[in-house]
Formats: sequence, C-alpha cells, structure tokens
Amino acid sequence: MQELMPQPQQLSPLVWRLRAPNPGPMTLTGTNSYIVGQGQAYLVIDPGPDIESHVQALAAAVNGLGGRVKLILVTHGHPDHYPGALSLGRLVDAPVAAYAGATFPHTVDLVDGQEVTAGGVSLTAIYTPGHAADHLCFFLAGENALFTGDNILGVGTTVVAPPKGDMADYLASLRLLEAGWSHAGTIYGGHGPEIKDPAAKIKEYLAHRQARQQQLMAALAAGESTIAQLVERIYQDVGRHLWPAAARQVLAYLLMLEREGRVRVQEISPSEADLAGQALINPSSALDPVAAAELGISSQTGPQPEKLKRYSLVPE
Repeated sequence: MQELMPQPQQLSPLVWRLRAPNPGPMTLTGTNSYIVGQGQAYLVIDPGPDIESHVQALAAAVNGLGGRVKLILVTHGHPDHYPGALSLGRLVDAPVAAYAGATFPHTVDLVDGQEVTAGGVSLTAIYTPGHAADHLCFFLAGENALFTGDNILGVGTTVVAPPKGDMADYLASLRLLEAGWSHAGTIYGGHGPEIKDPAAKIKEYLAHRQARQQQLMAALAAGESTIAQLVERIYQDVGRHLWPAAARQVLAYLLMLEREGRVRVQEISPSEADLAGQALINPSSALDPVAAAELGISSQTGPQPEKLKRYSLVPE
C-alpha cells in the first residue's frame, strides 16, 4: 500500500505549513517549512533537512495549489533549515535565496530590506544575526506576518552559541524586531506553533535574556568562576542533559560582557574537577549535525576546544 503524501496545513489565505519529519531536542516537533503565495507562483521558506519525502511533499503541495515554486528562501545555514533547499531547487527548477554573506550554496543573494515577490505577494528580508551570523527573518506585509526562523520559536527559547552565534548581535536583533516589526499580527517560527501576540513574545524573549544575564552577574559577584561552576549555579532548575547547551549560552554572555569591559578572564591550569566540568563547554564530537551546529561545534572536524578559564567581574 502506497504511503500517503503529507498535506500542508493552511494557516492563512497566503500561508501553508508543512513540518519536516525531523523531531528532536533541538528541532522540537520538526522544522517548519512554509509555502507563501497565491495563484500560480509561490515562495517556499526553509525546506529543512535534505529528506526526500519532505522535499517531494513540498513540491507536490505547491503543485496541488495549482502553482509552481518561483523562489526558495532560507533563513539561515543550519542543517535543519537549508539542505533541503538545494534538492527542492533541483526538483522544481527554482533558485535558492539566502543572506548575501551566507557560506552555504545558494543562487540569489539577499540583503537587509530587500523585497522578493511571487504571484503579487511580497516578502521583505530583515537581517537578524545572533542565532547565526547569516540569519534572516521575512515580513509578509499582505498579512502583517513575520517569519522568524530560529530567532523566535513557537515554544521555548533560542540557542545562541559561539563562534557563529553572538549574544550581543542576538539581543540587537530582538530589539530591532521589537522596534520595527512588533506590530505584526502573527509570528511563524522555525519550530513550534505560530504565535498570535508577537509584541508580547518579543518582550518575553528580551526579558528572559535580561534575567539570565542578571543571574550570571550575580553568580560572578559571588566569586571567580569557571563556566561549569556558573552553569551549576544558574541552571539548577534545568535538567543536566541540557547543561552543555546552557554552557554554550553562558559562554556567549561572557564573551559579550568581556568585550564590554565588564568581565575579565584568566586562563588556568585545570584540576581534575575542572577537567570534568570542561565536558560541558566542549561536548562530545559524537553529537548529531543539528546539535553540533546549534552548539557551535563542527561535526566535521570535531570540537574546537575552549581553553579552561576563570571569569570575574571588573570592579566598578
């Protein structure tokens, strides 16, 4: 018996969602691929991982709407978002568009503020680095909707992990979205359900980051600390299996605070206890590609070890 092709869920007159079959700790229920348009021309946002059944389902969905894929958009170059774009592009003979500075294969460069259109529907690209250096969001003016990729998710919060994730950039991107795009009526994130109160969600994300930073500063005020010690103090309410991700978040904050001159750093010779704690900031190279990309660790070359350091506040 032939397996039925997954069907997209219509979310609005111009937007359909087809979720990739890649659930996991980093992807929640799977990557959200979006079909946007009307009539005979459509845009596809984030075809996700290179899963043949999903790529074929996206092509079939657009065909079922009586149109063709005019352009494929990618929010950023993590392996749960872009690889399927290449296969879909070949299948339907459509170009792949991404941020001009993106290093993964694409055929159309986009810059901040650039508009792309299909079937009379326009999307505006918004450069929003932080989660990834090449991250774009897209605004659909015709429905006052914002596609946020991994900068804002339908559930939970976003991982910001060096070296390609940058906390200062991420906070600046959230403030940019708050200042210029919080009037949106809906957010369609890269994972999880749609968000019906974008202004409240953006404020929630900023408040969460501010609270974590305050916790970090309070932990440092208690004395010089390694990242492992800081994670143990700050993330007591979080399962230990998530501590490696938390450690990379703490590193992102510390790098930002060091650049701002608020934290000083000293490399140290590790004790046995310190070495055990280092596994948090340099997790195993056996991570799957998505987790490796999210945590800023190359799955191709193995971890790029962070040297053991102690951090302390700079006296005011």
